[in-house]
Amino acid sequence: MKGVEATPEEQERLATGNNNGSLDCKLPTPQQAEPRSAFHSTRVFMLVFLSGWVVQGMFLTYFVSVTTTVEKLFKVESKTTGTLLAATEIGQICTALFLTYLAGRGHRPRWIACMMIVLAIGVVGSVMPHVFYGTQLLEVHQDTHSGGVGPVCNSNITSCNPSQMQGTATRSSITAVVIPWLFVCLLIVGVGQTGIATLGIPYVDDNVGSKQSPLYMAITIGIRVIGPALGFLLGALCTRVYVNPLIDPGFDSSDPRWVGAWWLGMVFIAGFIVILSALMFFFPRQIRQEPLPLPPKKNKEKSEPFLKDFFATIKRQVTNDILMWRTASSVLHLMPVSGVYSFLPKYLEKEFRLPTHDANLVTGLGGILVMGVGIITAGVVILKLVPTARQVAAWTAATAAVYSAGMVLLMFISCPEESYRLIGETGLTNTTILDCSVDCRCDLAPYSPVCGQDSYTYLTPCQAGCASSKQLDNSTWLYYNCSCIDANMHGEKAVQNIQRYNLFNTSKSLISDGQGVAFSGTCGGSCQQIYVFVALFAAIMFIHSSGEVGAVLLIIRCTDKHDKAMAMGVIQFAIGVFGNVPCPIIFGAAIDAACRLRDIACKDPGGTCASYDSDSLRHYFLGLSAGLMFLAFIMDLLVWSKAGRIDMNPGEAHACAAALPLAHAPDKPPSDTQL
Repeated sequence: MKGVEATPEEQERLATGNNNGSLDCKLPTPQQAEPRSAFHSTRVFMLVFLSGWVVQGMFLTYFVSVTTTVEKLFKVESKTTGTLLAATEIGQICTALFLTYLAGRGHRPRWIACMMIVLAIGVVGSVMPHVFYGTQLLEVHQDTHSGGVGPVCNSNITSCNPSQMQGTATRSSITAVVIPWLFVCLLIVGVGQTGIATLGIPYVDDNVGSKQSPLYMAITIGIRVIGPALGFLLGALCTRVYVNPLIDPGFDSSDPRWVGAWWLGMVFIAGFIVILSALMFFFPRQIRQEPLPLPPKKNKEKSEPFLKDFFATIKRQVTNDILMWRTASSVLHLMPVSGVYSFLPKYLEKEFRLPTHDANLVTGLGGILVMGVGIITAGVVILKLVPTARQVAAWTAATAAVYSAGMVLLMFISCPEESYRLIGETGLTNTTILDCSVDCRCDLAPYSPVCGQDSYTYLTPCQAGCASSKQLDNSTWLYYNCSCIDANMHGEKAVQNIQRYNLFNTSKSLISDGQGVAFSGTCGGSCQQIYVFVALFAAIMFIHSSGEVGAVLLIIRCTDKHDKAMAMGVIQFAIGVFGNVPCPIIFGAAIDAACRLRDIACKDPGGTCASYDSDSLRHYFLGLSAGLMFLAFIMDLLVWSKAGRIDMNPGEAHACAAALPLAHAPDKPPSDTQL
């Protein structure tokens, strides 16, 4: 049967693929029969690209996992570490729009490779503070947390000795240099992250069909989530290693003198990034078969300067109402999730009394990996059911509502409050004096908590009125003859320590005139509520993450094919300016606002928080996340109201129908760009 002659527009469309990069209906040409290397493969590109995205995602969450170690080592507040985390987003803001415009129409794999090298430079720079100042900082930390006996009643108490004063001055001078240096390095990291985040997804979408695109997007976004999870796991492993792996400190991670190897994971991350960037250079400008030459008029337009229509392209994005509402929704979806994960390990440490490495494990396995499962599941569902744009937008709004309600529910799950003597809702300083120890002169005693047998935590042995002490092991001290402690009480920790060190007869002999004993450290024990929290938190994250694939597809489908990278750049820019930059600072300030007692040594006003008010911490941290996500829910409703104009599977059927009568192409193996 004789075919119908195609119009010039149809011939061009068939030569270049459909509007979404599908090759399903593309006719073979003699030029396309040339042998192609292994790098002309969507699967190989996905392997390298996703590996790079995983390693990139590892760095930020790895840095989050060691923030408590950084705060302890440099004596900085959560607002400061939040500002450091915001630096990566500032770097993305500075490059997102111009990079996506220029690189989006150029050789995108090479641009991604160059950005990965920039990323590696920033990661290596973050290790330099340990190289230059690690030994000095460790000596200062060991001197401050000498592990010796705490100040007892009527001892010669001073706020700090000359050695500690010198150490505090040294640490302050080092911190004044290191914090700005880390900010610059993380700024460079943010610049490097822009390439992978904004160029990779459009490149993949241009080289697969629109029918396969949802599954590829699900794989891309789902695998990306593995990076943050691995970052927390790597942080858990590295914080179990001493800051100097070549020596045995003689104590474990439960000792106040312990400092984890916060720098070690960055070395591995930088090495992998360099290897992957070298592989990325080998990929072609486009993986699909070469298109036929464009008409002379269009070739002329392609030769014009890149920036000629830059502002026109920006205008097209800004006047796209669906894209703007989706951008606002993306910002508000990201802020609460990013804020929670930025400080979730610290929240688990303080609220549920988990050690640092366990908090990182819970965050990585119980939260982020579950998100990856939710994303991939959603991609498969979209591929099978092929929902409309309004259905996708409706589900995204539903996930926001579930998240907001879930955070409110989590506010009611906690451990019993740590019982400090004379610390109320407003909090008190470490100069607190009890009537029973008023003659002990504890005003200048440094923070050295002890747990009395009455199950109260005292700021110092001096505050508890303890007159004598005895060392039990490398890091545990027994304080006795404590005038403020009721000897008739038998707290859980006191009983455990008496049995552990076989002190029953000894403790009896140490108790005189109704005076009790205390042990070094706080009274807080294990808390079973952590299991309820993790189970509910994981379910919330699974449901919320299932809306991410649809959200990305709405962005890609509501813009012109040639503006995909720019649309991703606009989203990235907005997320950075209005989301990721203020987010860690705001959440860090919320955590600092819940502090009720600071460890102020040698009149250093920047001491770390020693105790948080449990109720305030839950309300500020989780309540802020719930409120922001509720605003995202409102934005999602606006997107849903306009989503009927979006075609989730544009033009594919028409292109196939136009191709069939033209010719009968010989059989060929399936394209590598299809699953």
